Amino acid sequence: MSHLFSMRVSTLVVICGISYLLSAGQTIHVCFASGRCDGGSRWCHVWYEAMLVVHLVLVCVVASSAMENQGAILVWLHPVLLRAEPLLWANAAAAALGAACAVRRRRPQMVGELVLLACCTPPVIAALGRGSLVLLIVDVSCFAARVMAMLALDIRNSKTSVSRLSLIDALKVLPEGVMWMNERHEVLFMNDAMRRSLMRLGLATDLADARGLWERLGEQALEVVGNQLIVEVDNEMTCLFVRDRVVLRKTPCERVMALDVTEEVAINSRLESVNRLLEAANEELRASMLRVRKVAEAEALMRMRARVHDTIGSRLSILHRFLEDGRDDPEVLERIVGLLNGIVDDLAEAGLPTANAGLESVRSAFSLVGVEVCVTGELPADEMVARAFVEIALEAVTNAAKHAQARHVDVRLASGPDGAASLVVTNDGGAPEGIVEGTGIPGMRRVAASVGAALAVCAGPPFTIEVVLPPRAGVAPRAAMAGAFSQEPQSERGRT
Repeated sequence: MSHLFSMRVSTLVVICGISYLLSAGQTIHVCFASGRCDGGSRWCHVWYEAMLVVHLVLVCVVASSAMENQGAILVWLHPVLLRAEPLLWANAAAAALGAACAVRRRRPQMVGELVLLACCTPPVIAALGRGSLVLLIVDVSCFAARVMAMLALDIRNSKTSVSRLSLIDALKVLPEGVMWMNERHEVLFMNDAMRRSLMRLGLATDLADARGLWERLGEQALEVVGNQLIVEVDNEMTCLFVRDRVVLRKTPCERVMALDVTEEVAINSRLESVNRLLEAANEELRASMLRVRKVAEAEALMRMRARVHDTIGSRLSILHRFLEDGRDDPEVLERIVGLLNGIVDDLAEAGLPTANAGLESVRSAFSLVGVEVCVTGELPADEMVARAFVEIALEAVTNAAKHAQARHVDVRLASGPDGAASLVVTNDGGAPEGIVEGTGIPGMRRVAASVGAALAVCAGPPFTIEVVLPPRAGVAPRAAMAGAFSQEPQSERGRT
């Protein structure tokens, strides 16, 4: 290898300096590789990169020895001198390790550098003769390009890849607090968020021994659920502290996390407020429903009382009138007895006859006791209005027969195409000196008002009941009509 002495000193100086810098750069690349590589070929790759550092150091040594022109290529190690030529066999080991790594990692592009490593062994250098000068320059040039490219890739990957250092940095800036302590309660790690939370609570943050920390947190907790504490850190922040056990680097540890639950607590508070309002509204609704039920029961009772009153009262009025007249007509008496016997069946009857049938029953029933009911005109087309008019007519005829001793009652009906309708009931009985309202006239007014009509009473003579439904009046069906239209008339509702 003495032919290397013929190289210029300036060239050797440049080669020596570049190879020294390349060995330093390759060492940095080895550090990146050891922290980034994974999988089964990780350490094979790392050891290969480390052998390249040895190769570059040997290049630097060879250039330095040739530059000193000692007649032999030596490595100066006090107090002995080592020949550099045997050390070059390390390049063969590096080439073999690189070949194994290339096969495992499937990287055929490594063939070029493996050939250079193989050429840097003593037999190849001896065979090349003066060509080894070119080999030295080519080797330094190729590895200069490789090291610079690898360092550029390492810098780029360090910005995007996840490493142990990047994970620690991420934990430090994590918005949730986290802390690990070993079984001796020595703090292994505490990030900034946990430190701020402890500082706001007035607790120590430079904890060499965190014994009793959880108990002190529990003293300030708003709520304790097992290994969870809800602590109001300050007026603007509420944290949920959670304690559990984990294994960190094969060491059993206790982990404490602080999670910001300020929004959740505020939402829960609002939900509780809304729930209280809903409970109050439900109580009010239940009370309202109870009142409605009572009103409905009272209305149903009033309708039943009216039906009983109308069914029984009207028939008793007919019987009373028959007895007052002193008539001896077996056929008529038999029909009246039939009316009295059918009271229970009529009370149990759920269906209602039509309005025209009800009006006909009024006329036929009172004819049994000598009261002639003369009907002129037609009932309104609206069935609800027609039923109301028939009920009012029944009440008016009953009062005329019972109180005025009338023999003739006129019922005049009128209706128009625009929804207007009227009912006028007069009788030939004696006119009362004054009108004393009991329950009959107010009942007729309620029935008239239920269909939007107005009722007027005139003492006469003749005594007149007039009901007027305005044109285009909305006739809304009511919950119920007072009284039921059976096939026989109904009794009085009051005194006139």
